[in-house]
Amino acid sequence: MKRDKNRLRQELRRTEESRSAHLQKILSERGPLRRGAFVTVQRKCGKPNCHCATGEGHPAKYLSEKESGRTRMVYIPSHLEVSVADEAERYRGFRRARAALAKLARQSLELIDKLERALQTTKKIAGKSSKKRGSRAKSSRKKE
Repeated sequence: MKRDKNRLRQELRRTEESRSAHLQKILSERGPLRRGAFVTVQRKCGKPNCHCATGEGHPAKYLSEKESGRTRMVYIPSHLEVSVADEAERYRGFRRARAALAKLARQSLELIDKLERALQTTKKIAGKSSKKRGSRAKSSRKKE
């Protein structure tokens, strides 16, 4: 029984240290963040004599994001590619840290509940029963 309590304490301590690391990542982010995924799409230009008409298309950079349940693709000009890609990647890292933090918070609460159950005693308290109080309360109500 004592081993269980110590194991639970150690596991809780590790979970909280991990939570602290993820929280630090969130707090250290200074932005800007850009919601969405930076993607490269192969497109055909439409010229009949271009190599893309029969083979691989031309690479084009887009920011893909969900908006009202639909995927929206926004073209990214070449001079903005590096900054948009960095902002989108940092956003994804921020969201991963947030998800991990939420999961670890649930784990911490479960461990705390298990520790509480392990620490609770089942020993009976020797003493008089509290039934008399109830009967007194009933009898005093009758007198009124």
